[in-house]
Amino acid sequence: MASDANVGKIVFVIAVSVFLYYFFWVSILPFMLIDEGNLIHSFFPPLKYAFILPATFGIVFLGGIAIFTLYHIWDFITA
Repeated sequence: MASDANVGKIVFVIAVSVFLYYFFWVSILPFMLIDEGNLIHSFFPPLKYAFILPATFGIVFLGGIAIFTLYHIWDFITA
């Protein structure tokens, strides 16, 4: 069984890795003067997805919170 400290370290490393990947994808990759067929471009999807994916996840997250909240307060609303 993993301790809380080890789980926290794993979550932290994953979060930092995702942040650095996204930061490089959005902030650095568009300004690199390399051709589209380069190996670096094969590690990243097209740039338009850099804004579509977070927006989609944000809508799903906020919708989930709204549904969760309505589910738990429905008795107070209909009473």
